[in-house]
Amino acid sequence: ATPAMRDAARDAARTAEKFCETLFSDPDVARALVDAARRARGDDDGARARAVFFEAPRAAMEALTRALEMSTTQSAEMRARGIARKARMVGASDAEDAIGCGLEREDARAYARACAAGDDGEDAFGVIVSVGLACSTNVVRFGVVRKGKLEMDARVCDPAAPSIWAMKPKSTPEAPTKETQWLYCADKGSGRSETLPNFKWTGDLRPAKISHDERYFRGLLPVPADVEKTDYAETSYPKSEAESRLQQVMHELSASEKELLHKCCIVSRGALDAVVRAIRPGVVPDELDRICHNYITAHGGYPSPLNYYGFPKSCCISVNEVICHGIPDARPLEKGDIVNIDVTAYIYGYHGDLNETVLVGKPEDVDEKSKHLLKVALECLWRGIDTVKPGARYRDIGDVVTGHATRNNCSVVKTYCGHGINTLFHCAPNVPHYANNKAVGAMKKGHSFTIEPMINLGDWRDITWPDGWTAVTRDGSRSAQYEHTMVCTDDGVEVLTARLPSSPAVFPFIGEDDVDVDLLTGRLAAASL
Repeated sequence: ATPAMRDAARDAARTAEKFCETLFSDPDVARALVDAARRARGDDDGARARAVFFEAPRAAMEALTRALEMSTTQSAEMRARGIARKARMVGASDAEDAIGCGLEREDARAYARACAAGDDGEDAFGVIVSVGLACSTNVVRFGVVRKGKLEMDARVCDPAAPSIWAMKPKSTPEAPTKETQWLYCADKGSGRSETLPNFKWTGDLRPAKISHDERYFRGLLPVPADVEKTDYAETSYPKSEAESRLQQVMHELSASEKELLHKCCIVSRGALDAVVRAIRPGVVPDELDRICHNYITAHGGYPSPLNYYGFPKSCCISVNEVICHGIPDARPLEKGDIVNIDVTAYIYGYHGDLNETVLVGKPEDVDEKSKHLLKVALECLWRGIDTVKPGARYRDIGDVVTGHATRNNCSVVKTYCGHGINTLFHCAPNVPHYANNKAVGAMKKGHSFTIEPMINLGDWRDITWPDGWTAVTRDGSRSAQYEHTMVCTDDGVEVLTARLPSSPAVFPFIGEDDVDVDLLTGRLAAASL
């Protein structure tokens, strides 16, 4: 995160603690709050082993704290009532719904401790306070109230996701607001339609309507005025990219240029992690897109896909049989889905591109073939990355990727490939992932590019939906993909979008006792970069 966002997270942690201390300064408020929260939710079950969960944006929580400080003359019931209306009782099984997926172990334990407080008796309960930041991540504090006295847990969960309850959209296709309408995407993003087009769909998935905000340019999410924008932000035509000599010539980054690209990639990684934490059954992809947009713009960046050749959203979200370029829409994610999140941020003058495919729900909710597909797709990525070194041919990546996919009864998409990336979103080299391709060029120190094999359970062929963007498998089989931006070094490769220790766990097909695999990256632990 940028220094400003790190400061905001630290301040949010203090805001949560001060809110709790102010709220529970009167011991009578504690029991009044729990009773009121249970009545508000109709919850008379599980009085023990449950906690009060409260969530609000940082500014709202600071305002509530000031109001509580000025209302000391009111009764405990009156002070608790306003908080209880927006609070809810949660249990240990609600952790993902409350604070997000792929939690670090210590965060999960802190949540469990708060929920287990009721085991200490009727006079004890847990407190979980989640503070929303401008970048659409949350900071969470935990505590326990025993006999009216608050004990704060030292653990700070940062970053966390907004709760599933906070992510319910204010406008829906069934109940649109005056400002936000819902329409089908058409004409490669430049058009909208009220009716679903006629098309021979290949799988079970169908397009859903996308949000279109009449208050903003072309209905797109707004970008702050102080953010440096791409040359296509308003025109939809990337003139500098289309006319650049870097479409034919591979640029070799200097050390200072690589550092700027790396800084950009860290923002991209943070945005992807923020979206992945928020993926839960029932969540709408349009809301996930908003998280990505807010994260990138709050850090001073521009979401590279936004209005790129007319693309109407800030990231690509591809579900089940969608190979790539899925448009975030109003279809809620369902248990058993697989979903790919493809994020690119433009900041510091560079683009950083990465994506991951994750399961929706618990691992047992997803069929074994889909888990196998994700595992093979991730292995294909790392086998491709392990070929990178000065002098290696770009065309050879496809042979390695295809060999592994074929041995595991999967296929490799041929229509889309990896690409060069730097100050341009897409440039030379082309990096095909299929065997016997004709890609030109050999790697040199300073070359920056992506590897992003798209792996199908069935046939490799694809077809594009009428929206002009969404590529799906021709036979309706599922597709998965993982991607990194990297730079070739003196003796190998540096992955600039690498996962961080705080990145959410997204590899349920890898067990904790699997010593041959790095649990953070999903790659073979013995392989060398």
